[in-house]
Amino acid sequence: DRAKLERGYYESLLSVDRFNSQLWEVYAKKPSNWLDVDSANLKRFVGGFVQVELIPSYVYDSTHGRISINRWGMRDRDYELQPGPETFRAIVLGPSTVMGWGVGDGETFEALLEQRLNEERPDGAFRKFELLNCGVPGYQPPQQLVAFERCMQFKPTSVMYVATGREISRAARYLVEVTQKGVEIPYAPLRAIVEKAGLGREMDESTALRALEPYRSEIVRFVYSHIAEQAKSRGAQPVWIFLPQVRDGAWREETPEAKRLAEQAGFLVINLEDVYKGLDINTIRLAEWDDHPNVRGHQIVA
Repeated sequence: DRAKLERGYYESLLSVDRFNSQLWEVYAKKPSNWLDVDSANLKRFVGGFVQVELIPSYVYDSTHGRISINRWGMRDRDYELQPGPETFRAIVLGPSTVMGWGVGDGETFEALLEQRLNEERPDGAFRKFELLNCGVPGYQPPQQLVAFERCMQFKPTSVMYVATGREISRAARYLVEVTQKGVEIPYAPLRAIVEKAGLGREMDESTALRALEPYRSEIVRFVYSHIAEQAKSRGAQPVWIFLPQVRDGAWREETPEAKRLAEQAGFLVINLEDVYKGLDINTIRLAEWDDHPNVRGHQIVA
């Protein structure tokens, strides 16, 4: 049940009635007008392996503040394609926690960190710091391959990949999803894994996930290696950042393996696993039924 609740960060919850009574009581408290990230209509269908993206030049006024998407499809200010001289520029990849569901413009940890870096300028080699928020709600690890390629046009100094838990199982689930939909997989190593596992469009999800079980780490190994190698080849330092969910739970069980795969791929690893340690969860999350970090949560991460 806990795993199923956590899965709701990335997939629509269609079977809340099948939760145990305690989880049902949590969702029963949720106001009827409470919008979650999936029902905010921030994304559009674009087809291809990535399937969806944030709607460019779109503004949405949520109950937690304004969410502004720039012309490039980022929840950020409107950067130029080319960085200015003596500028440290990083692209920040990740799901809804990175995009900043639950906080207003300028309140995401990425925006707060950028502001602090520019105020303090800790590295004399750079006069300006720019962190480009490439986070998209619901993106699974394989989708980050497309986000990475799209954001590399901004010539970053660094590529920051933010992992938030269950990287391995979510990556496997996404391969099953695109296979069932008949979506073309543009990456030969991923196609080879699908072929080795014997996946087909007609196969149900549970059977397909069992077939992929021996290859789950291999999926993430390719995702990490591709991003790290391509980043380095273009002069950008790859950084893997583990950012936990505000609620502790079984989702952590995959983190050591994901961290090992990131290190093997050549990422600089920053582990924030204790960032919320000792804090009252109710002071850092949006609501009892929504575990996205609130304004204070983003401040702590920054």
